[in-house]
Amino acid sequence: MPSRKELKNQKEKTSQALIQAALKLCEEEGYASLSLRSVARKAGIAPTSFYRHFREIDEMGVEMVAQAKEVLDDCLERARAKMTFPAPKKNDAPAFPAKSIECVTRPFVETFVSAIGKNHQLLHLFFQEKTGSSKALRQAIFDANDQLTDHLAETLALIAQTSKAAFGDTRLIAEAMLTIAGCSGMEIMVHPEAKPGDIAGRAIRKLNLLFQGAMTQEQIK
Repeated sequence: MPSRKELKNQKEKTSQALIQAALKLCEEEGYASLSLRSVARKAGIAPTSFYRHFREIDEMGVEMVAQAKEVLDDCLERARAKMTFPAPKKNDAPAFPAKSIECVTRPFVETFVSAIGKNHQLLHLFFQEKTGSSKALRQAIFDANDQLTDHLAETLALIAQTSKAAFGDTRLIAEAMLTIAGCSGMEIMVHPEAKPGDIAGRAIRKLNLLFQGAMTQEQIK
């Protein structure tokens, strides 16, 4: 007779199998097309077994959003470890500390792109369903994005404080950074023929302009 631990592990394994099946179907047909039967069939289990793991499709969808947020939380932590803002040198000619800005933007974008490559189905759902048909998913994504924005804003505020740089409204910048990164991520996922490096490069340039504009605004106040 299986132990409680073995039964728990088996339940978690089946739950994850259902989630993986749902993600594949989402990629092929979209979240709105999911049904209990289609997900169970894709996972290779009986439809009635679905209810042992989730009460409904949206409950499973909210769990997928939670898993996507875990990936993005880890992404921000890894980016945070690489993001710096070196003080400009005395002989630097540019009006803006462009090299210093890119020490913030490049690690952020490159870490984000790497996460997309490893978790494209999960993150596709996260960005795609922001405006999807499911109210439960929209709310879960909104809440997750709000927390991610707070996390990134705290990182930017710390970098600004440490380097004595004037970024301005770090929460507004964080929100824009996540929006640009999300749009670039969707571009990578829906256009597999495109070069991720080119898309990442454009995202970095957009963020560089964002920071330059924010810092200029702070200087003329």
